[in-house]
Amino acid sequence: MDLKKLIKTKDFIEKMSKSIELIIWKNFPQLSRQEKEDVEQEVKLKIWRMVSGGKKIRNLKSYLWRVVYTTTLDMIDEKMNILPFDSVMEEQGANPISRLDIRFSESLMERKEWESMFERALHSLVQNRRIVIKLYLTGMNVKEIADFLGWTESKVNHLYYRGLSDLKKQLKDIKN
Repeated sequence: MDLKKLIKTKDFIEKMSKSIELIIWKNFPQLSRQEKEDVEQEVKLKIWRMVSGGKKIRNLKSYLWRVVYTTTLDMIDEKMNILPFDSVMEEQGANPISRLDIRFSESLMERKEWESMFERALHSLVQNRRIVIKLYLTGMNVKEIADFLGWTESKVNHLYYRGLSDLKKQLKDIKN
């Protein structure tokens, strides 16, 4: 049966909803109930748009997992973008960038100019790395980030160091 026709059946929609819900609850237990419902709705909309647009999905289970995963990361990334850099600095009581061991001279540029450069460089990172770096800047350690995202500490550590390396390279390129 064609997926476009199948998606219109009540039984299929119920099974798909249950699968999406299980993926979210198993892989992202740290999300609030409302956040889980938001992810679920967004995933359903994305799948509906894809199928309506004629996209052929070969392995629905794999596709569902991938859409849930990327949608959840997008939502976490959006929330992190809502948190202004200034408020993180105020909460930390100091410059949170110092947690990344990135050195810069105050005499080279004004603080606002540096913050703007840093934000541009941070935004240019690959999403997984950007999320890990942002969570680290809010004061979380590797274990806390791993628990929060439902990832292994090894994965978070890898993303942190790769993100930090990319960030330093970006800042060097912007500065020159």
